[in-house]
Amino acid sequence: MKRWCAWPARLVLALGLLALLLGFYLAWPTHPPSVPPRQRVPVLSHVFLVVMENHAPNTLTGANTPYIHHLMQADGYDAAYYGVTHVSLPNYLALLAGRTFGTHSDNPDQTFSGPTLAEELNRRHISWEAVMQSLPYRGYSGNWYPEPRGQNPTVMPINALYAKKHDPFMLFTSVRQHDASHVVPLRILVRELHTGQVPRFVWITPNLCDDMHGQPPGSRSCPSNRPALAARDGDRFLRWLVPQITHSSAFRGHSVLFITWDEANMPSSLWNLAAWKRWLSWGPLAPRILGIPVGGGPVPLIAIIPGRRQPPHVHLWADHYNLLKTIEAGFRLPYLGHTRSPAVTLLTPLLTPRR
Repeated sequence: MKRWCAWPARLVLALGLLALLLGFYLAWPTHPPSVPPRQRVPVLSHVFLVVMENHAPNTLTGANTPYIHHLMQADGYDAAYYGVTHVSLPNYLALLAGRTFGTHSDNPDQTFSGPTLAEELNRRHISWEAVMQSLPYRGYSGNWYPEPRGQNPTVMPINALYAKKHDPFMLFTSVRQHDASHVVPLRILVRELHTGQVPRFVWITPNLCDDMHGQPPGSRSCPSNRPALAARDGDRFLRWLVPQITHSSAFRGHSVLFITWDEANMPSSLWNLAAWKRWLSWGPLAPRILGIPVGGGPVPLIAIIPGRRQPPHVHLWADHYNLLKTIEAGFRLPYLGHTRSPAVTLLTPLLTPRR
């Protein structure tokens, strides 16, 4: 009788070990890690950073994204770049503050405190701007726009375009209180690009239709359950935006336009282990849940520099912390949060054309 009763415990133990091994298999990097050489980043005159949503590189090579595929081939590109974690919001925090603050939530009611890239730029009197497509006006602090009526304000409305969860600046109390005027609608950047009066650092978040995220299912504009439509919308937006930047007088000398995605898209099938492995693949400092690294999966990192002189294609094991550190180094700023770690190396090769 005792031997029979021991079977359930053994089965639970075996299943637990199997789950642990499977977790490590899924979380193990798809590519062997490599790091960039220790080179000094040039002083950057202008940095533009566009953050798109929820796509791995293997989803951006088809007929729906010809322009993005062209950029991945024709400009600087890191083939071993990763999001930091899941879900979206902590990746935006990592890019702005060098930390995720332990959150794995997309709740836009969250607030955070601590130093950010914005405060570093202010201290060095370096001009900056956070550009949010479909923001109704400068410094808007709502969770969504258009705002929901008669529903939970943390739930995305079916017609939302602006999402505060993709605007990390307004998630920080210090920015909301002192620098909200730096958070502006896209139309202001368009005007600045035409006049040449552009801040040295510009962060750009497209709206939910143009960043490839999509609105909730049932939306008439860009439902998230139609990924081909979302891909086409994002490709069309970048086809319009990128030349606006690269043809402007601000994009000269040691300038760079970075385009990346926050995290990889979730597998469409529960049983696709290869897709789950990609989704969980992790960069140098991925956070852990129950001891298993929960990375943000592989995402594209495109770097466009003036002249496009044989831009480098590299295979550098990196994530959003490496990108933030590279921007900080280019502006000669101190490092924030995890970017202080020696494991987070600079992406200098992406800024150095091949000879």
